[in-house]
Amino acid sequence: MVSFDRERTEDRAIELMTELSLTEYEARTFVGLLRLGRGSAKEVSDTVEVPRSRVYDAVESLHEMGLVDIRYGTPKQFIPVSRETTVRKFEVKYEDLTEELSTTLERLNPTGAMTEQIGVWTVTGTENINRRIVEFVNDAKAEIVFMTDASLLSTDIVESLTAAEKRDVGVHLVGVTEETTDTETVQPDSSVVEALWAWSGSHISRLLLVNDEVTLVSVERPVDDTETVEVAIWGRGTKNNLVVVLRTIFAVQFGEDRDTVELDTDLLETTEETDLDG
Repeated sequence: MVSFDRERTEDRAIELMTELSLTEYEARTFVGLLRLGRGSAKEVSDTVEVPRSRVYDAVESLHEMGLVDIRYGTPKQFIPVSRETTVRKFEVKYEDLTEELSTTLERLNPTGAMTEQIGVWTVTGTENINRRIVEFVNDAKAEIVFMTDASLLSTDIVESLTAAEKRDVGVHLVGVTEETTDTETVQPDSSVVEALWAWSGSHISRLLLVNDEVTLVSVERPVDDTETVEVAIWGRGTKNNLVVVLRTIFAVQFGEDRDTVELDTDLLETTEETDLDG
């Protein structure tokens, strides 16, 4: 008799293997063989409740994948490869697939430069927003202005900002707390500008402006009385409405002309700053 813990572990293994592209019968057959050590189609069928005819089909597929060996006789006997070999085969398979996918997706990039994106796009969830921010920062060529809650400066974002600074991109962190000015957290040559939040009554979490043409703004939206979710909108292009509005906001904060929509980088750099070395 199989223990409850063993049964639950086997169910989870089957679930994971189906997520890794095995059919349910293939996953059940493989798990059945792991339990038996080796066995015939009948023994596997009795162990994991897979019809015997489907065990043969599953074993053939698993054999082609290199996950099961076959000993021919009456009856045929099947033995699974080791757990380590199984995991490694999946790792290699998905490394190859992801490399091929990356190459293929590069060929599917827009034929023209993505200078304009009509409308405003929505991203939900902090991790998804982090990925978008890293993507925009990695594409930065001239300047990044980033207003953020310190708790949202993930490792990936800090690394991408550091890499941008090393590419001679101007990096300005706005509204961060003292703890994020540690030289081990943010590149020393970056500037930390005191944020002025008086223009907004909203609890804005992050504002990002890259190269004066890509912008993102996020807020925390209540899900219920105890839980919130971060939601962001972003836009691309010098004529994109969101970009124009955010450029204006930054210009108002850092410039003297409240009507301008251009981010005056000279004014930005001469605003009262805290040098991380000082």
